[in-house]
Amino acid sequence: MADVNNNIELTAAGGSRLVSGNPADDALMRLLAHMVVSDGVIHPGELDFLSQVMPNMSQPQLESWAREHGGGQLDVDALAESIRDPDSQWKSLRFAARMAWKDGELAEEERMLLESLANAMDMPGGAVDRVLAEMAPDDGNRFTAERILKCLVEIHWDSVQLASGDLVSDDLKAVLPPGHEVVARVGVDRVEVLALCTGGILGRFQEGAAFLTWGEIVTYTRSFGLGASVLLHTEDGRSYALVDSRMSGLAMALDRMLGDDERRSAGALPNIKHVRGDED
Repeated sequence: MADVNNNIELTAAGGSRLVSGNPADDALMRLLAHMVVSDGVIHPGELDFLSQVMPNMSQPQLESWAREHGGGQLDVDALAESIRDPDSQWKSLRFAARMAWKDGELAEEERMLLESLANAMDMPGGAVDRVLAEMAPDDGNRFTAERILKCLVEIHWDSVQLASGDLVSDDLKAVLPPGHEVVARVGVDRVEVLALCTGGILGRFQEGAAFLTWGEIVTYTRSFGLGASVLLHTEDGRSYALVDSRMSGLAMALDRMLGDDERRSAGALPNIKHVRGDED
């Protein structure tokens, strides 16, 4: 799909964008185009979402592109052939669900398209309901300090150190916007590498120190090879990598923070420890 590839901007700094020529990324772009036009109405919020992924196109160009590449019947079986590993399948379904909510409501055509894709990828029953709940607009209660701590308790993230208090790393301090409460700091080998805040995730990623708001984070994928990592994927198509297998607990934390509280128990408060740089 040459036009898709030509319009995907590749940026190494500050998070890598979707990769031109990558079958899964090209399939995701086709899917987003179909989500935009599936209900027959192109909403400004949907075009805003596309503009983040393809920032080199104007709004009229994006609308024309969506109509050209999203019209007709989507071959979900062919799409599923390009999206084979489970993490990429969840990533694609979550991106599509995020797009479905961009006009503020969920059309039946959009749900049917998501169901068809999930079935073609042989995903678990209830996958569509799950991602629609996860990607639904935040009501203001999803990322409170109390709930973030509760989710950390539930995952028993014993491979890292958790700490409360202020940041101690200058590079992380430099990118934390004012007004965001640091709920928990995460250390590896007692070195501060990540912080969960009421407004988002602050981390020392492979791409550099960055603050990602909860609203822009769509999902994660994992790499299990040499240099195992967790990658966070944002609305603008960028990816931010934490290269250490011990950081895989972040994926479980995100599952719980985006999930349904009713099935979870409150648990106890986390065991707070020091990470390197704290005063003794």
